[in-house]
Amino acid sequence: MNNHRDGALRHKIRPGKINYFPNRQSVIPAASHAEGAYYEHPEKVVGMKQRLHSVKFSEHYSQAQLFYNSMSNIEKSHITAALSFELDHCDEPIVYERMISRLTDISLELAQAVALQVGGPMPEKAGRPNHGQTSKGLSQMDLTPDALGFPATIASRQIGMIIGEGFNLKEYEAVKGALTAAGAFVFTIGPKKQNVIPKEGGKGVMPDHHFEGQRSTMYDALYIPSGSHVAILKKQGRVIHWIREAFGHCKTIGATGEAVELVKIACGVEGMKFAESQDDGTVDCYGVVTASLGGGSGEKERIVEAPKIIKGGKRMLDVFVYNVSQHRCWLRELDGLTTMVAY
Repeated sequence: MNNHRDGALRHKIRPGKINYFPNRQSVIPAASHAEGAYYEHPEKVVGMKQRLHSVKFSEHYSQAQLFYNSMSNIEKSHITAALSFELDHCDEPIVYERMISRLTDISLELAQAVALQVGGPMPEKAGRPNHGQTSKGLSQMDLTPDALGFPATIASRQIGMIIGEGFNLKEYEAVKGALTAAGAFVFTIGPKKQNVIPKEGGKGVMPDHHFEGQRSTMYDALYIPSGSHVAILKKQGRVIHWIREAFGHCKTIGATGEAVELVKIACGVEGMKFAESQDDGTVDCYGVVTASLGGGSGEKERIVEAPKIIKGGKRMLDVFVYNVSQHRCWLRELDGLTTMVAY
């Protein structure tokens, strides 16, 4: 029974560190009838004195084991992180010690990973054998287009294109046209919500949002075209944050020409590779797709058709779009690269 914070618009907070009763310390028991507490009328109830649930209701671990066994590696990592986060806010060792003990009944691997994070006793053996069974449909990875046999697509994906004064207009228009033709929603992000002038001059492009008006968390992927605007963007801390945050969330990032250096500054951690020269062609490293010149989109010709969403493509835009269709590059997190950047 939670008798401390038990309803909407309740402003009074009772003293004590435990918000429910009964509890192991018998803190603030429920009010008695003499104190004015509400009591139900002692109406006589007649029924069978018999346990009607089947035997399986007395066993609480096999289903939890089935769920955990069915998770992908990245989902198991997220479960460990979630448990570790919550137990880190607990100041009483008996609580996380008991929790770790319960986790050994589900998975010794999980219990040991959580114990390592929260400082509890390191378990050495499982509380009960793991039946090793799995079930389709429990993991979110079982519901991806690839797993369901559907063709890869970027339809409805939201892609942010970051530009500044001096960006490559031809490339910008070509990439935006191709992504839009493939069904994606493309948003232009600039330093201000006023016309941003490209290196070719002219009227410029009106951004949909400025750097401080949105965050990378609102988009499925980022693309930074080539151009002299990179010299300015490199000095914008918020732009660096945009790229690092997208990197930390395992989202696809595309950059060409001068913009490769910008991405390298933001997330050039150990293990990452980028297109350093034209000879490198298109480099796809953990979902960060870079090309030295023109984005492989053809600066001399405008792309009007949708790119090919195929694995192992050669053109920069094909590689970028395929990565976007995969939603996230979870290998980036599993290999520890996301922990190397602050975002």
